[in-house]
Amino acid sequence: MNNSSKDERIELPALNGDNPLGFLAALGVVTALHQTGEREIRLSWKPNISWTPSVSGFVGDKDALVEKLAVALKGQTVSEEARKEEQKAKKAFETAKRNWNRAKKRKAEKSELSCLEEKRKHCEKDWQNALKNASESPELALGQRPDVEKDVYYGFAQDFLDKPSRLNRIAIDMLAAFGSDAVVARESNGKEKSQIEVTPFCFIKGSGNQFFLDTARCLMNKVEMREKKLYKGEKDPLCKALFQEWDYLDETLSMRWDPLDDRRYALMDIDPSKSKSGTVWMANLLAYRGLALFPSAPVKRQLKTTGWIRLEESKKERDVFTWPIWENPIGVDTIRSLLQHLELAQQSPSLKKLIPLGVCDCFRSERIQVGQGINRKTNFSPAVSV
Repeated sequence: MNNSSKDERIELPALNGDNPLGFLAALGVVTALHQTGEREIRLSWKPNISWTPSVSGFVGDKDALVEKLAVALKGQTVSEEARKEEQKAKKAFETAKRNWNRAKKRKAEKSELSCLEEKRKHCEKDWQNALKNASESPELALGQRPDVEKDVYYGFAQDFLDKPSRLNRIAIDMLAAFGSDAVVARESNGKEKSQIEVTPFCFIKGSGNQFFLDTARCLMNKVEMREKKLYKGEKDPLCKALFQEWDYLDETLSMRWDPLDDRRYALMDIDPSKSKSGTVWMANLLAYRGLALFPSAPVKRQLKTTGWIRLEESKKERDVFTWPIWENPIGVDTIRSLLQHLELAQQSPSLKKLIPLGVCDCFRSERIQVGQGINRKTNFSPAVSV
């Protein structure tokens, strides 16, 4: 019989509060547990070499915590038949899209373009319907990336609102984090596109053939490997992400939220082209689930996302992410409210104004881009205390 008290804290020593990936992953832990019905779950931080998170309000030891998280993270079970149907529909859509783009480039007649566009839209709809049956989490049915056409985004959100359930509530929270159908992206000349403006947390949009939602989907598949007992004890990727020093032995599938993902030659002691990049799968998946606490909304015809502001310094604009650290345990709803505090959106946040709210430190990291064209990578800079 488990005698663990809800007042006991389970420390997560592998997650560092001064690392944007570590902070987001800690939020993902309490968010995922809260979504499974653990309504008393709380998160707090304590000073160590860095800020270390702890969770309280959970009856059970760390093994029980890991198992509960695994259930929450893996999502729905998807059959092999559904996966095959989705891949078939995806290939048909990609072929139709490629034919349509080629016709536009050679300036085909209007009747041919209209026919090919209709074919593309039909195949896209078939693919999205197949994705609904082949997605571990409902929001993944959007496709490879969240910046879809605004009508598609609106239709998905409306379907989830019309059919209330636990999974659809999770999907609504994620869609709110991705963007808003009220704000569309713009080209460099200011012309509006048909796709929504996407959250600044979306760092992977196709470079290296990696996409935001595809990566989340693949990470969820990794959780299923636990059920097949391919991992045991210390090799369990979820245990590694929470309780052991990160070894960065997992290949690819990174959301690029760890500053160490910035592998420029000038920042490394070896040639990055001669070494493989590594990541921590489950830290990235937990961080993805933590996005539910960072909704986006239209403000003066622009998309504003919780935690993000644009600084203008010496005629140069910088997008920065700011987050607080607190020592007293607080729940998901309180965390969501704290993350939206106006003081965090100031150019120089005043810790004196935040201390009465329980905040003991604030960190800020810049969204930076490296490279050109299809090789451009987006990363976080190392965080600084502000």
